[in-house]
Amino acid sequence: MKQKAFLDPEVLAGIKNLVVRARTVVEGALVGEHVSPFRGGSIEFAQHRPYTPGDELRYIDWRLLARTDQLHVKQFEVTTNLRAYLLVDASGSMAYPESASLSKYSYASLLASALAYVLIQQSDAVSLCTNEPDGVRYLPPRSQIAYLKQILSLLDQHAPQGEEGVMALVRHVQDRVSHRSLIILMSDFFVDLDQLNQRIKYLRGRGHDLMVFQVIHPDEVAFPFQRFYEFHCMETPETLTADGRSIRDHYLEAFQEHQDKLKDIMRQAGVDFTSVTTDQPPDRVLARHLNQPHRAQKLRKMY
Repeated sequence: MKQKAFLDPEVLAGIKNLVVRARTVVEGALVGEHVSPFRGGSIEFAQHRPYTPGDELRYIDWRLLARTDQLHVKQFEVTTNLRAYLLVDASGSMAYPESASLSKYSYASLLASALAYVLIQQSDAVSLCTNEPDGVRYLPPRSQIAYLKQILSLLDQHAPQGEEGVMALVRHVQDRVSHRSLIILMSDFFVDLDQLNQRIKYLRGRGHDLMVFQVIHPDEVAFPFQRFYEFHCMETPETLTADGRSIRDHYLEAFQEHQDKLKDIMRQAGVDFTSVTTDQPPDRVLARHLNQPHRAQKLRKMY
């Protein structure tokens, strides 16, 4: 059988309707269900445990009693709604490259939209948090299908700008999320990593499950600039005029140090982390995360 061609990011960028793009990416990835370890009266049997005074009699396994002469109660797994918080960095650096149709923000929005589409189709509640010039735009978690259009509309109409990025989003939600949830961060993570480390540890200490996507452009990985340029900061008025060839080695060394430290932070915190470039097929990226058996195992440990 001929292997399916993965979705070209540039082709997806040419599709104007973000709902259609999200559905297209989802259809390119196989998606499973979340199973919660809450115990209750569903039909999915989990295990037995010894009876203790106060247990409800209806959960006693009378057949097992007849065979072993010991009281045991049945425990069950129930499928429950997950609460997921999508944090999409919309700071100025995410607008790179301004001349292309698929910026880092556009790619992050595409992944976030696809995840929101999947989660709401499974009756999970989804929240969106992104940056605005005057603060943070926050949509509380909802699971209605009609709510998906509001989430995708906000992502599609938004333009990344300003200095406030993923750190502001984490600060905004960390005190609003009182129960253990899935928190999905999407950013280029060109931030102070010591401060990020503190925030990640705080979220993990509260029992939250984290999925982290670093979205970067191939130019930021290879630094292909071979002549004099005037480099403009996309978040401040600062500029730098330099010969790309003369600063390339220094840049690549600093970039690699940043990446190594970022990955180490995520590894030590036990966070699912991936660094993707905007030329990677988004359906492959999505499938790699959603089809891993350990995702259900992590949710099982949350409660």
